Amino acid sequence: MIRILLALCAAPAAVFLTACSPGSSGSGPASTPQATVSAAASPVADAVCQPALAHAAGSFNETLSSGGLSRTYILHVPAGYDGAKRVPLVLAYHGWTMFADQFAAYDGFDGAADKAGFAVVTPNGTGDPQAWNTGDAAGGADDVQFTKDLLAKVEGELCVDEDRVYAAGYSLGGGMALRAACDLPDRIAAAGVVEAVYPTCMAAVPLVAFHGTSDPIVPFDGGQTGTTGALIFPVVRRSVSEWARALGCDGLPLISHPNSEIELSTFQRCSYGTGDVLLYTVIGGGHTWPGAAIPLPENIVGKTTRQISATDVIWEFFAAHPRGH
Repeated sequence: MIRILLALCAAPAAVFLTACSPGSSGSGPASTPQATVSAAASPVADAVCQPALAHAAGSFNETLSSGGLSRTYILHVPAGYDGAKRVPLVLAYHGWTMFADQFAAYDGFDGAADKAGFAVVTPNGTGDPQAWNTGDAAGGADDVQFTKDLLAKVEGELCVDEDRVYAAGYSLGGGMALRAACDLPDRIAAAGVVEAVYPTCMAAVPLVAFHGTSDPIVPFDGGQTGTTGALIFPVVRRSVSEWARALGCDGLPLISHPNSEIELSTFQRCSYGTGDVLLYTVIGGGHTWPGAAIPLPENIVGKTTRQISATDVIWEFFAAHPRGH
């Protein structure tokens, strides 16, 4: 894995370069700071599938045909799934050069799913190294259509609450999650991204984002890095602010500091309410997933904060944002 990371971080990449997975610092995660969100999830009592869609719990390697390609993904069915009660679904897109199984181990969504009772789909991209076609690159796979096909297949096999389908991702995978929100706003209830920006679209979909101020791959203040060639990234604060404006929020957020490594920007007066767009700025943080336990080289990707868990915060944000809330 370390050899792969060293090669990765020395190579140019397409938009949202990713998968330089995290270094670590400190011990286990501290308590998670959160903003007050505008609604709490409250499953409808009669939200059931008749007949029930039975499925064993656990993680399963699956395949489907999309765009003439055989595509693969991991389906995680939560413990306690009974086939009758509708469950939320999180699509988790891996970073550049990663594989679905690596990302599932890195992001921790499967464990969160078993505790909270939601399903997780972690798909594989295409190519060598694996990537997502976030910008309709010529000859690339149609990953938006793949997402549609994936949802259709999973919803035909599991009792999914179609108003609680969410997209999450890391770096290039975060770019794919944002593109899914832009292109499929009638399917994606909210998005959660880590170390990612997407300058070419804005969607009226709630968003929670994490970004380190010392990210060596996707710079917080925009511009170029040595690993991305001529690619110029937008300023993270501006990108999230523009997303907030698309959701009807004020462009300037309320700033708070839950702890020494986290600055929280909470956008006000959004269409659905305060807190529908959140930016967690990780002071001194690198190109890493906050709270991740995998100890990868800090000298390559920068520091991983232990003061917040991106997985926990993203899920709590999703739980509070069913579609059209």
